[in-house]
Amino acid sequence: MSENASSGNSVLTNSEQLTPRQELLLKIKEHNNGREIRTPRGIRWGELILPAKDETLNKNAEGLKVLAICSWTLGFLAFETLKLIERRLPGELNIVGLVTDDPTDGNAKISKKRRFWRYYDSNQQEEFERGIIESALTFGIPCYTGEVKNEFFRNLLKKWNPDLVVVSAFGQIIDTPIIDYPAYGIYNVHPADLLHHFGAGPQPWEDLVARKAETTRVTIHKVSTTIDSGDIVGQSSPINVRLKNNIFTDNVRLVGEKTLLPVDHMVAELVCQIILRRKAGMVGPLNKIDFERLFSQKFKDKLMESIDPASRGHLLPLPAEDIKFTV
Repeated sequence: MSENASSGNSVLTNSEQLTPRQELLLKIKEHNNGREIRTPRGIRWGELILPAKDETLNKNAEGLKVLAICSWTLGFLAFETLKLIERRLPGELNIVGLVTDDPTDGNAKISKKRRFWRYYDSNQQEEFERGIIESALTFGIPCYTGEVKNEFFRNLLKKWNPDLVVVSAFGQIIDTPIIDYPAYGIYNVHPADLLHHFGAGPQPWEDLVARKAETTRVTIHKVSTTIDSGDIVGQSSPINVRLKNNIFTDNVRLVGEKTLLPVDHMVAELVCQIILRRKAGMVGPLNKIDFERLFSQKFKDKLMESIDPASRGHLLPLPAEDIKFTV
């Protein structure tokens, strides 16, 4: 155990007055008692949760080392895409860790009231957090749920030693020591048309509703210390955010779900191109990807289909079966 962290198992009591955070940790521990929950010293919130030994037996340890900083449905989709790449391309990719939002902890500074978390009650917030944590642990990936601008996380970053960092739907500002660490860069997946200066910040879908927009795009950009302002690497082709017959909808969650569609394809292409850079002996961030050229016409047409209200809640946050791997 790190000398900067202590076992968090003491927070798991049989008291009837468990906090939502304690209830979540108890469920995670009950799922596999071999897991270890550590409470780092010197941070304001969060835990380091380590998978059980039997969960790490088949974990790949070769290839491009990737750290996922992801939460909620958007982040879950990006994370599951990374897992799919590791499974499909053995030895090419190694997910070394997951950092995720902690909406169940009242001390967490993640702009909960301004972001998508405000649309869900406490039980739903727990389901989102537990879902992505379980997805990581059962894959043999350690999880961190605390603040990232501190010495503990910087030491953890050095231990994980990622070559690449993929960020999606994360509620903390990422600082320079993290940005400068990975040799192949750190990239954020943001569901807004940042190239045309729309939707930066925590409410990209509310921006679409406020503007009564007809279309939007998903942007992948380099992470900077200012929110959603890093250099743009590439964008999806247009995404229709209207109902049939071009009817406007002010349903933020319905609009938000539609913007999930190109995320898995874009994350897969980003990672595969960086794997190719590494194989070629090239170092440094990837500057540009022409996603519109890479998308098939069939997929572009799918993005431009009108929103079907009956689909709300049924767009599974799992990678599509038709993702192409260019490695």
